[in-house]
Amino acid sequence: MSSVSLSLAQKPTGRTRVAAPTTAAAAPQAPTTVAAARMAGPGATVTVRGIITNGPELGQLRFVQDQEAGLAVFSTTSAALQALVPGDSVLLTGTLKDYKGLLEMDPVAQVVKLAAGRRVTALEVAAADLSAAFVEANEGRLLRIKGLSRLTTTGGTAATKLAGNANYLLDGQPETPIRINVASTGEQGVVDQTPPPGSFDLIGSLSQFTQSGTGGYQLLPRTFADFVVAGGLPVIAGEPLPTNIYRNGFTVLFQTVNPGTAKVEYGRSSQLGQVVTLKELATSHRVELEDLEPNTTYYVRVSATNAVGTSSSPPVPILTDNKKRPNR
Repeated sequence: MSSVSLSLAQKPTGRTRVAAPTTAAAAPQAPTTVAAARMAGPGATVTVRGIITNGPELGQLRFVQDQEAGLAVFSTTSAALQALVPGDSVLLTGTLKDYKGLLEMDPVAQVVKLAAGRRVTALEVAAADLSAAFVEANEGRLLRIKGLSRLTTTGGTAATKLAGNANYLLDGQPETPIRINVASTGEQGVVDQTPPPGSFDLIGSLSQFTQSGTGGYQLLPRTFADFVVAGGLPVIAGEPLPTNIYRNGFTVLFQTVNPGTAKVEYGRSSQLGQVVTLKELATSHRVELEDLEPNTTYYVRVSATNAVGTSSSPPVPILTDNKKRPNR
């Protein structure tokens, strides 16, 4: 598990394995830090306390980390492990093994969920320092690579529709691949998505897969939300668009580059004064304004908010007319 890189030709494209048989529950032992468990190495039975950083989008693999280190955890038989989702605080007991360079807990003897909704902060790495982050010390940790400019295929062409069980290169660098897990599907998944144009950050767990025992580090994004544009802010894309205009109202449409809850402020002057809000997180927003005056100019300002912050647009004038309300 050294940090010497493999050539692309050496890196495997598949990941098929048989889990070690489940054993009887291990005797209770005091939990250790994840870093101390990693130092114990393959063959050691350890108990660690940490927070889960991924769910079923990485298949039967979970990663657990504390403030200093991360560790892979794998089982095909533990329903308790497979039920864990990001933010779950857990106590895990099991035996460590080396699987193709990746240090992981397998078999898993005991899973105790302590709490839910805990926050994990990813280790931030500038794109310029990317290769220095793909090292053993960071294996199993959640990384956030900041300021990437492109994602390419291993052949160097621009990545378009992302495929499961395929490798791609961050800023075209062969020594820093990402791997798309075939289980990350559906509306929130990575498979079949198109990488964002322009600058973006990418979040993922650092894994390892090598036939020789050295190199083979790869970043595993979990869902498409791990491709972060504009720092995660729900930035307004263009001006709000009025539609279905009639004498007493109109509908306001607008888009945001990241999900947020929508707010539309409006009034007959730039001071606004009235508000309509939508509580659902979305990137496509539709707000209907009613009970307005005919042939009157209204000023409309839209904004969107999420956990990162709020983005808003300047007020724009929209004119009602004298027509009847259109059929819905």
